[in-house]
Amino acid sequence: MSSSSGTTIVRDPDPGAAAPSAAAGRERRRRRGGGVDATVWLGRLAVLVVILLVWHFAIELGWVLDLYAATPVETFQRLFELLGDPTFWSNLRITLQETVLGWALGSSLGLIVGLLLGRWTRAARIFDPYLIFMNATPKIALAPFFILWFGIDQTSKVMLAATIVFFIVQVPTQSAVSMVQPDLDTVATTMGATELQKFRMVVLPGIMPSVFGALRLALVYSLLAVVLGEFIASRAGLGQALITSTNQFDMPTAFALLIVLATLAVLINIGLAAVENHFSRWKSADMRGKTVSL
Repeated sequence: MSSSSGTTIVRDPDPGAAAPSAAAGRERRRRRGGGVDATVWLGRLAVLVVILLVWHFAIELGWVLDLYAATPVETFQRLFELLGDPTFWSNLRITLQETVLGWALGSSLGLIVGLLLGRWTRAARIFDPYLIFMNATPKIALAPFFILWFGIDQTSKVMLAATIVFFIVQVPTQSAVSMVQPDLDTVATTMGATELQKFRMVVLPGIMPSVFGALRLALVYSLLAVVLGEFIASRAGLGQALITSTNQFDMPTAFALLIVLATLAVLINIGLAAVENHFSRWKSADMRGKTVSL
């Protein structure tokens, strides 16, 4: 502040105010970098150890009959054996191929239909009752029909996955398009923007979080649908290998394949999350890649 003689007096800042500010800055930098606190990693490791111990003693102490389960040691030994088996890699390739094809087909159609019906409300009012009816139909009940129509090869698994994926993508896409703020559309129109420019500049940025969340969820459900289809009827694939090993009471192989399928779902989810982060660089680090998926 200034005194009457014109002398300027500068007060020292509160020394206690710098500490919270510095701590907040470090926290913001950590969150922007996607870092994870060391205690979180220790907590995760502790949970994993507890799970393995409970798994081990549940079998050793007879809580679960060893005829119907395998210990962690047996499971991971069998897993390493599978990694050297060419048949395993062939089954993995088939399941991955069916998963990606079903996801690509179903998500493409779901995205197109969602964009069209979200943009044109009159068409949405015409087709919504039929889409709701189809979505309410248990998709698993369609598996025997697809196997009858397309055989037990890859096509039936791809069609089953595409049917499930379609609605997972179509519903949130249509909802996101219809919820884009009309004021933005009005402003773009008054500025002379074409329909293509409005779609690229207004609609797409507004629906990206919902669309990528749906795509990530759809990819995991595509894998689940493919494995289920392989359970019912298939010549090859991880699902067929899993149901065969279970029927033969080969529990180490069955548990090892379960770990492979779970790991596969996590990896494809992480891969699509990386793609989302690339196309959503305008969002904060806290918002990117945070979609909950199953």
